[in-house]
Amino acid sequence: MKIVKLAVTTLISIAVLGVIAFLLISPGPLERDTPRDLPWVLPDYRNAHTQWEVGDDGRIYAEVEHLFLQDISPAMVAWFYQQLPISTVELNGTVYPLYHIFHPVGHGRIRVVEAAPGGSPGMAQGATIMREEWFGPYDSRGTARLVEFSDNGMLAIPVAAGLQIGQVRHSYRAENGGTAYKVQAVIGSTLPVIGPILNWFIRTQVFHPAMMALWQQHQIEEVASLQFFLADIYAQRGGENHYVLTSPD
Repeated sequence: MKIVKLAVTTLISIAVLGVIAFLLISPGPLERDTPRDLPWVLPDYRNAHTQWEVGDDGRIYAEVEHLFLQDISPAMVAWFYQQLPISTVELNGTVYPLYHIFHPVGHGRIRVVEAAPGGSPGMAQGATIMREEWFGPYDSRGTARLVEFSDNGMLAIPVAAGLQIGQVRHSYRAENGGTAYKVQAVIGSTLPVIGPILNWFIRTQVFHPAMMALWQQHQIEEVASLQFFLADIYAQRGGENHYVLTSPD
């Protein structure tokens, strides 16, 4: 029995070291695209509600209550995310990946690593998604499996070196002719013995306080941008995953 426990502990230790190595020895700095000159001004992110704390288990618990999305339904939000890694948008004669107009500065690449088992394209239940983005000076690469995906929201499970390192739940609720949108994230591991070490590393080297502040700001800004273009491209749905966006006057 002691040999079995030792073997299990050793395997867990190797896995955690693998996660740490993955986070430390990434493929170098992200290729940062030139900021897009988008024809809208994002609202003040400070008008949204954010909070985060370190729980007794050493994991990070974070929440964002987004600015209200007037005249946008939960179904429209879900459709947008489904399209996000597979669509393009033409704006003022320039064709962009849809991901690039979702934030004017901080979005690089997003792609489907593993398609949904049912064959649904883009982001869908069971799909695995990889994204590259940045929050101020901090690069962020990540891969997550979508275990839930519907008009009510989605649940993403971030994974690194084969280990689950938390969850991010997006919830959409129809309200007063629009959508109330909340994100609740848990970052860290519940593995015995090794989990606290991994959680300390994540809190101090990856999602440290400066990173958390800019990450939550980024979330608010990208979701707030939906009010400027989502209704326009949603009206064009059913085509070839390419949309033409009309600049506001």
